[in-house]
Amino acid sequence: MTRHDLSGFWGGTYSYPSGVDEAPVPFDAELSQDGYRLTGLITEPNTFSPVAGAVLAAFVHGRVEGESVTFTKTYDGDGAAHAVAYAGSLREDGGVIEGVWRLLDLTGRFLMRRDAGTLATHVMEEVRRQP
Repeated sequence: MTRHDLSGFWGGTYSYPSGVDEAPVPFDAELSQDGYRLTGLITEPNTFSPVAGAVLAAFVHGRVEGESVTFTKTYDGDGAAHAVAYAGSLREDGGVIEGVWRLLDLTGRFLMRRDAGTLATHVMEEVRRQP
């Protein structure tokens, strides 16, 4: 088990591999850790689905073992129903997770930083209420 509890708010970005003409995408996450189990919700601006709204939501289900953090981000299906695998490492101070994401043949990098509670909680609550 990690010596840091990952529960709380995180902000981050994921980037596409070279050769893909897309800017890095910012995201916000609310994570909950219970032992090895990691769950949560990610919201990000819609950069790829022509039928979804301006903000995409995805559920997080994963595992924390030592400094290793792995999770699957599954979009809620509102025009962007697919899953992305993430594998990262927690930095020693417990405030940064860095690693790679994979979707079929695409692989890119991601970086998440623990938020000091500045993430708009009302936005996360609104996403949870959506059908």
